Amino acid sequence: MTYKNRVYLLMFVTMLLRLMLANSLELGNDEVYYWTYPLHLQMNYFDHPPVVAWLMRITTLNMLFQQEIFLRLGAIIGAAAGTWLSYSIGKKIKNERTGWFAALLFNTSVYSSVIAGLFILPDSPQVVFWLLCIRLALNFTADENNAMPSIKTWILWGVFTGICTMCKVHGIFLWVGLGLYILVYNRKLLTQKGLYISLIISALIISPIFIWNWQNGFVTWQYHSSRVAVHTLSFDKDSFIQAVTGQVAYNNPLNFLVLVLAIVYYRKRNSFQQSTKMLLYFLALPLIITVTLMSMFNTVLPHWSGPGFMTLQFIAASYLDDKAIVSCVVPRFVKYASGLVLFAITAGFVFIDYYPGTIGNKSENELGDGDFTLDIYGWKEMGTNFGKWAQEARLQHQLPANNTIVCNKWFPASHIDYYVARNNNMQVIGTGTMNDLHQYVWLNHYRNDLKKGDSTICIVPSNYMVSMPDTYLQYFSSVTLLHTFPIKRERATVRYFNVYLLTGYRANDEAHTIKVE
Repeated sequence: MTYKNRVYLLMFVTMLLRLMLANSLELGNDEVYYWTYPLHLQMNYFDHPPVVAWLMRITTLNMLFQQEIFLRLGAIIGAAAGTWLSYSIGKKIKNERTGWFAALLFNTSVYSSVIAGLFILPDSPQVVFWLLCIRLALNFTADENNAMPSIKTWILWGVFTGICTMCKVHGIFLWVGLGLYILVYNRKLLTQKGLYISLIISALIISPIFIWNWQNGFVTWQYHSSRVAVHTLSFDKDSFIQAVTGQVAYNNPLNFLVLVLAIVYYRKRNSFQQSTKMLLYFLALPLIITVTLMSMFNTVLPHWSGPGFMTLQFIAASYLDDKAIVSCVVPRFVKYASGLVLFAITAGFVFIDYYPGTIGNKSENELGDGDFTLDIYGWKEMGTNFGKWAQEARLQHQLPANNTIVCNKWFPASHIDYYVARNNNMQVIGTGTMNDLHQYVWLNHYRNDLKKGDSTICIVPSNYMVSMPDTYLQYFSSVTLLHTFPIKRERATVRYFNVYLLTGYRANDEAHTIKVE
């Protein structure tokens, strides 16, 4: 079997596995929040640029099919495309076997195969365009004839880096990396007019991010800057350790070990083209170093640096090709890495669905608090149970006629929106502050918003328990508990959902007094 056919088989098998998982798992916190994006398309959103919204619009056939598998389909197709692109890049760098090894490493990385390849996140389309940019960037390396890249290559680079940034602003690091490579290693590219045309194309493509933020007081930049800005030079040991271990875990500890061995190996050997190696380093390291440095003073998410490690996988693939015997199809490292990922996926799936009880808080008032498995468990059951109860409650005039649920934070608002409100012909309205509600401040304007004096209901899960008087009595005149739903796992209660009646809306919260467009 040729390496190309092996890649096709790998794409088919991994896609089938992802489709099965996508159909079985409930949406996570971030995924269900991003589902709110394509409900109303915008040039930009509070948290991220809009490509993930466009992708879900396509895979759901303009939101006709909103089941989990269709929402995640873009990520799954993107993972298949990422597998092929990894093969193509590895083949161009060295040979077909290097490409095959790169495709294997792509699918044994937790970041590229699961986080971005199964769950629908801004990273899902970003991975594809990041790899397309790497494929193009190989044309910028110096070859034996000192040939310069064509204008077509520069135009495509501008288009793909622009779209990559419209997936997630981390895409700007592609320009940072190329700029450093040009200044340090290949200054001849500064004479290329295509470089400047490419830069203009990228700027035009990402301009909607700036326009939307200008219209909305630069809220995205203010929010993210508050997350990453260094407010004190005090070293945050816990955040740093969490970031470093998280980056290793998300990219698979065995893959990370191979990468370290590859970097050490190529320090003293010339079997890897120097200009290509330096280009990959410049495209990868600025993002990895930035995220790691930020973690020394602030809490960061380890998957932020995922594209950087994904870029370095091609150096690891070349190393595996150098070290493996001629007849080797799957190196031992990759077999172990595959086994580790499959074990983690299987164990996680079994744990989420069958662990008896909760690993979080055991007290009744905050049952399940801290249990990450509840992010993707029990929501569908709650939607079904609520629907049955609501029919009786309406007959008894316990529920307001406006069919509205309020929430003060984007999570659990988006879960309640997708699994409870959507399936029961209701709507979720955000009440509170912009930093807590995010996109719900804009969604309020598209929905039949609350009016002063209205009554509504509020659903509060015990793992996201809030003080009702402190949280809602500043916006409503009264709060009354109507019903409590227990959610069980293996006959043990893991969480409660409390349904409250809120009356006398004051219309005084920031979400309803701030002006947005």
